[in-house]
Amino acid sequence: MSEQKKILIADDEEDITWAVSRSLLNSGLDLDVTCVNSGDQAYDLIREEAFQLVVSDIRMPGRNGLEVIREARRLHPDVKIIIMSAYGSQDMMERAESLGSFFYIEKPFDIGHLKRLILEALGVQKHGFDGRIEKAGIRKLVELNCTTKSNTSLSVSQREQKGVIYFRNGDVVHAECGNLKGERAFFNILNWNRGTFRIHCHETPEARTISRDWQVLLHQRLTP
Repeated sequence: MSEQKKILIADDEEDITWAVSRSLLNSGLDLDVTCVNSGDQAYDLIREEAFQLVVSDIRMPGRNGLEVIREARRLHPDVKIIIMSAYGSQDMMERAESLGSFFYIEKPFDIGHLKRLILEALGVQKHGFDGRIEKAGIRKLVELNCTTKSNTSLSVSQREQKGVIYFRNGDVVHAECGNLKGERAFFNILNWNRGTFRIHCHETPEARTISRDWQVLLHQRLTP
């Protein structure tokens, strides 16, 4: 039998912790879910018990979420972390990344989406997830895969066009779109305004065709 996975969910909004815990417990998996509604409660619990995953809001009564995950990392270096916040900013994402967060998700969010992230973080769902893209959605998906140090592939479809971007430890390493490969394929996909996507976990390409830093790629255009 597989080992039971212990999850701690910390958020001062009780409706969120209740909804997430119910969704997880109804998944049919062997999960032990504990919910708290303050940073102090979460901080005390992680000093008493070992959790495989901590899902924490940033702003809570008592200690904030960054203090909670910092202590969790200190005591249990292998713990997975997912950060939730209604006050999204690049600075907050960088601070969460520096503490080793597995994923950063902004409120409001779909409970089903958070559930998929949790199961992926625990390694009990390895087939990824899919959804629709609108406007700057591809750029945001690329940024999230990079900041979370993912080993994934992002498959994107727009009408008859199909493309894929590969990530290794959060770096953009390869892209394909029709006859295009490398940066030309990457920028072609990045310019799509809408479509559908699917993220496949733990997939890497045979060769690396992109070496520039992902932040540079997202802020520059491909020159002929």
